[in-house]
Amino acid sequence: MELSRLLDELTLAANRVGIAVRMEAFDPHLSDARNPRGGLCTVLGRRLILVDANASLPDRIATLATALARVDLESIFLPPIVRATIGAHARGARPRAPAPGEPVRLPTRHGKSGKPPRLLPLARTKWRDA
Repeated sequence: MELSRLLDELTLAANRVGIAVRMEAFDPHLSDARNPRGGLCTVLGRRLILVDANASLPDRIATLATALARVDLESIFLPPIVRATIGAHARGARPRAPAPGEPVRLPTRHGKSGKPPRLLPLARTKWRDA
């Protein structure tokens, strides 16, 4: 699949789940080739993906794929290459952002025994300078 078509498919996937995509030219002091900016955010209760229009095509694809990795896309059909692109960028992404009004669930970590680990009170914790 051509990269421009992949970008279009990612944009269409975002629109299908109710997320607007805006390509804006960012201030060059905020973004550079080594560290492109943009991603999923919530503005006035609506989810939005901001993408730097001045970024290279692979960087724009990476921004969209990383943002979509945080969203539940199970209810829509995506071509396999689009789903694979999102999955490849999911490794570095933060967990899925909750939809507006959706309750937030905190992750739990369980030990080998299946029980949550016992936490010590903060007063008993010793801190050392490295």
